[in-house]
Order: sequence, then structure tokens, then C-alpha cells
Amino acid sequence: MKPPRIGRNPVVGVIAPAGTVPEEELNRGVLRLEALGWKVRLGASVLRRERYLAGTDAERLEDLYRMYADPEVEAVICARGGSGTGRLIPLLDRGRLKRPKIFMGSSDITTLLLYLQVGLDQVAFHGPMVVPNFGRNPSDKMEELLVRLWSGERVDFSEPAVSVLRGGRAEGVLIGGCLTLLCTSIGTPFEIPTENRILFIEDVDEAPYKIDRMLTYLKGLGKFDRVRGVVFGEMVRCRFPEESPDRLETVLMEILSGYDFPVLFGFPSGHGGLNLALPFGIPVSVDTDKRSLSLLDSAVS
Repeated sequence: MKPPRIGRNPVVGVIAPAGTVPEEELNRGVLRLEALGWKVRLGASVLRRERYLAGTDAERLEDLYRMYADPEVEAVICARGGSGTGRLIPLLDRGRLKRPKIFMGSSDITTLLLYLQVGLDQVAFHGPMVVPNFGRNPSDKMEELLVRLWSGERVDFSEPAVSVLRGGRAEGVLIGGCLTLLCTSIGTPFEIPTENRILFIEDVDEAPYKIDRMLTYLKGLGKFDRVRGVVFGEMVRCRFPEESPDRLETVLMEILSGYDFPVLFGFPSGHGGLNLALPFGIPVSVDTDKRSLSLLDSAVS
């Protein structure tokens, strides 16, 4: 199910389902959103602290419910990732989220994106968050593509800097997120489905041997057996030391040897300076000659 497209001057809700939020950077991000002509509505617990979380589980969950229930809020953007989103999943009342609404986040929010896709069959957006992206690393390109995406355009993400690890073309429904969280979904009711999918994978601050371990784990589960294509993010600070002759890309392709689907590396979504929004649940095409990821359908209704 697709969420409705945004209007000309939408009301955007900001919530913090995971870690604590720095107020100064939150304010900078809110100002950036308002510069787009958007009206920002903050969740009640966004600036609260409960150990390393932005409020208690009940408080963070109530913010999510309020934004979905508010008829004026057209989109919900997460303030940041961190840790703690998974604590909300067993507590969720799916009936209070059954009407789809634009929902966007990344990193630890991968868990909630999977819940919306797998549990509720809704499109969910992997993309920029208020603090790390709009507040800390704003980008005209990121914002322009986001507005086009949320307005119903079939965006063509063509990134010349992306590397081709295996050539080819493929089509499939897009799904994925942060690799660490994809692994923790295994065995849960929202376990990531990969059959006939274009799989997007990214992560941050994980040593190459940990990336190796997680991908090998997914491979052993058969998660790559019927994948149509794989697109890796920038894998920020996941590389070997500069003096090492090894490359992370070599490790990735060792694990993905024996398959014939196309593989791209370095797509700017998730952790990194540029966090382009990707609609999970929408059919896309991958073309390694063009280094492109293109929507085959609009992401909103």
C-alpha cells in the first residue's frame, strides 16, 4: 500500500523512535525543513532522555501513534537512529498504523521500515533524518530528489561515482537497509524477504571481518539465492586500513561468487554525507551500464 503524496506545504511530523537527540542539531534540521516550505510538528518525547533512548518505550511509541492519527501530518521523519527501535516492535498495535503514511528513516530505523513493509505491506522510505542529514549535512540534491519522490515522480537515481562489481540489468521490488539490522530481523515476524527483490545493503563503523560474517550468515540462510540484484551503500568506515592491500569490495564479491545478479557498490543512501531517499516496496530497475537505480512506479498514490 502506498501512502498519499504530499501537498504543496505539507505538515511533517518528527519523532525519535531510537536514540537521544541533540537539541541544537535538531533545531538546525527543523529550520532546513521549514526552508522547504514544510510545517514541522515535533513529537512530545523527541528531546526526552531515558538512558540512551529518547524517552521511555511508551513515550516513543505514543509519538508514533499520534503522528499517524493526526490527519494534518502528511509525512513522518525520524530525528535520528542510534538504538532502541527494536524495543518498540513487540509493543506495536498494528491497527493504529494500518492507514499508510509517508514514513522515513534509516540506520536503526531499518527495523521499523521492515515492520511496515513485511507486517503491514506498506511502502516505507529509507532516507534522510532530521539531525544527521537535514541538520548536520544538508544537501540541495537530497532535498530536491525527496520532494520529487514524495510528489509522485518516478525518479531515476543515476550516480556516476557508483562502482560496478558485477555487470547486468535486473528488475525487482526494492528492500533492504542497514546490514546489522537486516541480520537481527532473521527469525522475527518481520524477517527480510529477498526472493525476486533488489536488495539494498549499507552499514557504518563495522570492520570488514564483521561485514564478512554478516553477509556469510545471510548467504547460509539462502537470502541471496533468488535475489535479482544487490546495491551496496557507501559502507562508511567499514573498509580495510589504508596501508592494507585488501579491499572491502573483494570480500563482498567473494561472498557473492556463484551468483549472476548485478552488483553495484557505493550508492549514497544511509550513513554518509549524502542520504538519498529510497522507497522500499516499489519495483525498480538496476542498470550497471548507467550506474542507475530507477523507479518503475511512483512511490506515493
